[in-house]
Amino acid sequence: MNLDTIEQADDALRMKVRARLNRRNAAKVLRSIESATGPVPRHVRAQADDYAGDVLGSRSHAAWLYVYCAIGGEFREGWIPDDYYMSVVLPAIEGRHGALSDMRAMTARIFGHEKEIPDSGYVVKGRLFSASLDESASLEEFTDLVFAGGDRVAFKADGSARGRGVQILDRESFTRTAGDLPDGVVQPFIHQHEAFAEIASGSVGTLRMTTVVEPDGQTSLRDAYLRFGRETEDHVASDSNIRVLLDTATGAFSPIGYTVDWLEIDRHPDSGAVFAGREVPNYAACREAVERLHRRFPVAPVIGWDLTVSQDGSVHVLEWNNGHNDIKFSEATSGPCFTGLGWEHLGRKGGRPGVPH
Repeated sequence: MNLDTIEQADDALRMKVRARLNRRNAAKVLRSIESATGPVPRHVRAQADDYAGDVLGSRSHAAWLYVYCAIGGEFREGWIPDDYYMSVVLPAIEGRHGALSDMRAMTARIFGHEKEIPDSGYVVKGRLFSASLDESASLEEFTDLVFAGGDRVAFKADGSARGRGVQILDRESFTRTAGDLPDGVVQPFIHQHEAFAEIASGSVGTLRMTTVVEPDGQTSLRDAYLRFGRETEDHVASDSNIRVLLDTATGAFSPIGYTVDWLEIDRHPDSGAVFAGREVPNYAACREAVERLHRRFPVAPVIGWDLTVSQDGSVHVLEWNNGHNDIKFSEATSGPCFTGLGWEHLGRKGGRPGVPH
């Protein structure tokens, strides 16, 4: 057995373990929802089972479909369950390109100096680089560079997800810890727009937007929602965030938000700010930015973006992800969001994007 075969076997085993854990998470989420709304009817579960087996290739993919049914109150053909997306879709459509977004310094090379990219510096193997990837002569020079715009910065480690690996640092703490920082990006701390601060002032609210390359080669936005932190946090974390669905066309808030346990709420639990009647400031610019930036990297069929809007209304793209971006919240609350791309056929042998069986 050669090395490539061994690596492929290891990858397959890791994928199976990851998918099993993903389905266990779906069962946990379903229990939480059903405790509040009652069980998903048997005939609806049966529809999910049949779709998972006949279309997606395995009834094991029904676990997240049950969650979507519990949220939506019905079964909808075209839904993409989360475990299927992670274990089947992304490996098939992204391949090795899926790891590029884990390396923060790649942003400088892929997207260049677009005005929405706030990166001010990168740490790579202990070396310090500007946003143009020019190496700094000293820590003092690099510190002056990244703190030129304010008294705090955000550091995000390579490969970090779900809000982990994020640190908010002042100049003193940055200088003290810089020598121990892993590879990652330094960004200025963004002072968020009042529209977000009214809901959660302690951390910067973020838009999660997902764009795709359409069959005709154009890029388009397929889903969007907001994530807000809790009052004791200095950044949004997936383990505790509050999510609010958006009207993808207009940026208007849904009147209903969701806790991390997928339970419905109509206001932020800490500030008491009601969701209904609000909208994302400068939303059209947010949408234009992610669709334009995706055109800079069309070899990635799907990209998830994290953005915010600052006090003056300017748009900032804080992060992009094409290897393990999350679609399950939008699928559950407003999906199916990704029809017409052929993803549902990839689970069957020989499936390819856009080529139905």
